[in-house]
Amino acid sequence: MKQSQQIQREFQSTSRSILSQVSRGVLVGLVVGAIVSSFRFFIEHLFHIVQGLYKDLGRSPINWIIILSMYLFIILLASQLIKKNKNVKGSGIPQVEAELKGLLQIDWWATLWQKYILGILAIASGLMLGREGPSIQLGAMGGKGLAKKLALSPVEERALIASGAAAGLAAAFNAPIAGLLFVVEEVYHHFSRVFWVSTLAASLVANFVSLNIFGQTPVLNMPDHIPHIDLSSYWIFLVMGIFLGLTGYFYEVAVLNIGRVYQKLGSWFKVSAPYFPLFAFLLILPIGYYFPHLLGGGNQLVLNLAHVPLGIQTLVFYFVIRFIWSMISYGSGLPGGIFLPILALGSVLGALVAAVLLKFGLIHSNQLPLFVILGMSGYFSAISKAPLTAMILVTEMVGDIRTLMPIGLVTLTAYITMDLLKGAPVYEAMLEQLMPEVTSGSDVLTLIEIPVSEKLAGRQVRDLDLPRDLLITTHQHNGKNSTVHGSTRLYLGDSIYLVVKETDIGRVKELLL
Repeated sequence: MKQSQQIQREFQSTSRSILSQVSRGVLVGLVVGAIVSSFRFFIEHLFHIVQGLYKDLGRSPINWIIILSMYLFIILLASQLIKKNKNVKGSGIPQVEAELKGLLQIDWWATLWQKYILGILAIASGLMLGREGPSIQLGAMGGKGLAKKLALSPVEERALIASGAAAGLAAAFNAPIAGLLFVVEEVYHHFSRVFWVSTLAASLVANFVSLNIFGQTPVLNMPDHIPHIDLSSYWIFLVMGIFLGLTGYFYEVAVLNIGRVYQKLGSWFKVSAPYFPLFAFLLILPIGYYFPHLLGGGNQLVLNLAHVPLGIQTLVFYFVIRFIWSMISYGSGLPGGIFLPILALGSVLGALVAAVLLKFGLIHSNQLPLFVILGMSGYFSAISKAPLTAMILVTEMVGDIRTLMPIGLVTLTAYITMDLLKGAPVYEAMLEQLMPEVTSGSDVLTLIEIPVSEKLAGRQVRDLDLPRDLLITTHQHNGKNSTVHGSTRLYLGDSIYLVVKETDIGRVKELLL
């Protein structure tokens, strides 16, 4: 009886007015915007201090004591927090996906404050980690916290988690549309009327909060005028897309296996997993001493590459350093994402392509920023296998829509290349690695909304080969809801509501979509 009443309440919640959904999205956007903007603010300012300490190491030996003391403190703090809460580790995006699929129940408050504090320290320490993954998880936990405070139903809670995740990305990068698309492509894999309106509202409001703090200058502001390439030279973009797809595949192989490298290091040196950050900090010291400008997530590097042409050997050296040490940083288990490091690596590859083309006289030097932009978009598209997000994310970050056609060509080609190599979306692959640790899902029944796909379109419900524990309750056609019967025919573009166990959400979506 209680479960039946809960399902009825959840269905009623899906029929709430647009204004109700928008108002909740606005609330999520305000809360997450404040959390993530402050997170970003402290990271940027602390990182500049750490980078300054490295730059003055030769003149001020006391800086060694300060840096080593800080690293020791972070190692000890991380070891204690990670022992108690594994959800603090890494980027946090796979954990958000697991929760939205019903496979994981995360303690929102503990994860929120622990990830916030440890994330600031880890990302600002000079390691090659990005702020976007933790920002997405912080946003998701902020949305979940609001849902708990408002005593919302499970379906509404998932909607606020998704809204918070999108708002977190929006505030981290000033990219509200990319925030929405990321949740659609990487988490939900479809548009759902239950969540997309509130998600867009949350992203826009969170971005507005961020703009008031950091200003309206794009995160990766490029030169005002980037000359176009002649249409007869567009073959360059296809070749570049293939190159980025191939290199993106090797990145994914490396990042998915760096954990094994750390396990071997731990067994050799008798260091347990909570203390793996020790290796990362020891190995980052020489980079900080000799190349402090290469430290951090990489946004400074991207901006420098767009304005200062570098030689082929220098760019290859930069790529090797950034590639290896981004793996070392992420594999440590400290809070930090791979979004920004991927974009930084892509920008180096884009600049490298431009340097080769310049050598053969195929482009002009003032077209360098275009190739930096294309490198970021194509490389991210290949690794994430989220091409729409890649296109819009980079466009929003650089603040220039005029490059959208070349971006589209490179992004699509890189995506196709990655797919032909059988590369998986990196965050889904990370979630599969996380599965052995996921043990806290719930078997409680809940309601989900799924659009009618090509698999189901044109068929009657009685003809569908569905698992016995799957119940379709309601059919939405032309904006009207009706109870499902065996003779109900499903049409492309309609939506159906299903009663499933929370732990089966992901499986059911894969089956029907």
